[in-house]
Amino acid sequence: MLWRGLSSPMVRAAAGIKNFIAGGYKLAEPLPKEGWPESRGLLSSINRVLLELNAYHAFQINQAIEERAKAQALLETITDGVLLVDDRGQLIHSNRRALELLGLHGQGPVQLPDSVTKPEFVQPLRELLASEEKNTRSDLSAAIEADGESVERNFRLISRQFQLATLKRPGRVVIIRDVTIEKEIEGARETFFHMITHDMRAPICSIQGYTELMQKEPVAQPNTGKYLDAIMRSSDRLKGMVEDILNTIKMERGQMALKPVAIDAGELCGRMVELHQPLAARRNIIFSAPPLAARIRFEGDLPLLERIIANLVGNALKFVPAGGAVSLACRTRGKDLLFSVADTGPGIPEGLREDVFRKHYQMDEHKHMGFGLGLAMCKMAVELHGGHIWADARAGGGAVFTFTIPLLEAADV
Repeated sequence: MLWRGLSSPMVRAAAGIKNFIAGGYKLAEPLPKEGWPESRGLLSSINRVLLELNAYHAFQINQAIEERAKAQALLETITDGVLLVDDRGQLIHSNRRALELLGLHGQGPVQLPDSVTKPEFVQPLRELLASEEKNTRSDLSAAIEADGESVERNFRLISRQFQLATLKRPGRVVIIRDVTIEKEIEGARETFFHMITHDMRAPICSIQGYTELMQKEPVAQPNTGKYLDAIMRSSDRLKGMVEDILNTIKMERGQMALKPVAIDAGELCGRMVELHQPLAARRNIIFSAPPLAARIRFEGDLPLLERIIANLVGNALKFVPAGGAVSLACRTRGKDLLFSVADTGPGIPEGLREDVFRKHYQMDEHKHMGFGLGLAMCKMAVELHGGHIWADARAGGGAVFTFTIPLLEAADV
């Protein structure tokens, strides 16, 4: 009696629930209502719960399918190639554009970069996937078939690391972007800069030459000397901008050859202070250069090094508010000579400390303050010397720009 009224219905209910789960949460048929009234009531409630779970599961599946379809439609609509790769280089997902660019068939497991059939992409992808940096980028050129012809195109690989929630390990999103038009525009802009800067050099030299002659003549009016100084400072600034443009173009084209000479680090810093002291005084900024503990001599391209320091000091004086301070320091560290320019200005957000050295890059609040070439030129010039340059936060607020020059000779005199 107990078996028929209670135990048997419960055993069948348990078996039905197991079949429901094993069958992917699909209720093939309701559990039969049998046994005592209490058992039938319980079985009726279980049937309602299973029906609700069945409907909810179907809804979730439809939602997932719809979201996947939306994501796939978005991926296939954009013109960039998109890859989702795990930390072992296994392709998780991609759009058709990425498969076409890399020569992948998308059938069976795809291992990057080994499965890539377009040779130009293999090494950049290998370096990108092996990098421990969270964000990486790389530029390359590759021949692409278009309308039956092979066309040389420029591509940029942009990668960002992410955490795979289900696998508990990092993976990467890789974007393959065609930047051919951007490169052409950039080349046209460089050519334009090159042309106008060459044309600007002659009048600048003429302005400076005649200003120097007038400065040597007796001062006719009380303010004449002040006006001539202002003309000379402005022409110096304009000349520096022209030199930055020409130096940048030469270094990018590999046409810049260093002309190393013996340099006294203390004297170099002293000249930079003397050059920028009037501007600092006018802006009520304290500009200092602590004396070196010992005499340091090294070899480098003097005009290029002066432009590097002038750009760093000039930027600091430009952005530090009145009443602030800027300092230029020099010291040795192992086989390197370190120059640093520290300021009490607004500083640079951590995420932008590499971007500021990119050509034509400017923070939004500085868009009206030049061409965005100064720091890019500094980076190329320092690397041409075999050194490195970087930006840090200054303790107490502000920024510190530091660059190294290999120290071939350091002597205490």
